[in-house]
Amino acid sequence: MIKFDRYSLLAVALLTFAIFAGCTDRSGRQALDERIADASRPLVFLTYPTVPPCSYLDGNGAVVGTDVELARRIAGKLGRELKVESVEFGDILPRLKAGTADFAIATIIITEARQRDVDFSEPYAQGGAAFLYRQNGRKPRMSQIFTFRIGVEADSVHDVYLCRHGCDPVRFVCLREAIDALERDEVDGVFFDSVQLAAKAAVSNGRLAVSPLETKDCYGVAVDKRRPDVLAAANAVIAEGVLP
Repeated sequence: MIKFDRYSLLAVALLTFAIFAGCTDRSGRQALDERIADASRPLVFLTYPTVPPCSYLDGNGAVVGTDVELARRIAGKLGRELKVESVEFGDILPRLKAGTADFAIATIIITEARQRDVDFSEPYAQGGAAFLYRQNGRKPRMSQIFTFRIGVEADSVHDVYLCRHGCDPVRFVCLREAIDALERDEVDGVFFDSVQLAAKAAVSNGRLAVSPLETKDCYGVAVDKRRPDVLAAANAVIAEGVLP
């Protein structure tokens, strides 16, 4: 009878794990190669249609906007068709991480935490977060933020930022609900990406205004880490410098 001490057993366990991991890794590479090589497969693009001009629904219910136009240029660079899917913002990164979509554009702020799950292109735009508020109401100030009722998308980077600055924000599922609450005087302001807030203020007939930037952020194309071809195409389009 062959006897194994605990070190031998540990070595066998590690070898078994390495073999299994190697098989899993090869399977993942094979799936990756098939996705890249099959030119008949459309690129699955995710966006969160909220307000113009980035991504929104037109009168026929189609998703349009500058984000979609940028996505079409990326797909065109690869000679692929584009399949546009409208999703909640919170579903975007999990979908990319799971490999059920190829890339996404939705004013996604590039952060170190997000880069652990997805790849990001070079920034295609710079902006930041600001407050949207009623012209006839109080103007939110970060120095006195704990005295204001501020609406925010739950679990967003803006939610985290406000909490770090001493605010207990009023959380909403989406930006639209937060702005509706602002119109009803249920909150004093909404904290979000300035580009989208400015678009809402522009069509409010002077009722709403946007504060100066509170943060400086970079927006990137988020890409499934298994799609280096899409990442390269996104960077190539951005480097051309003529964006929608």
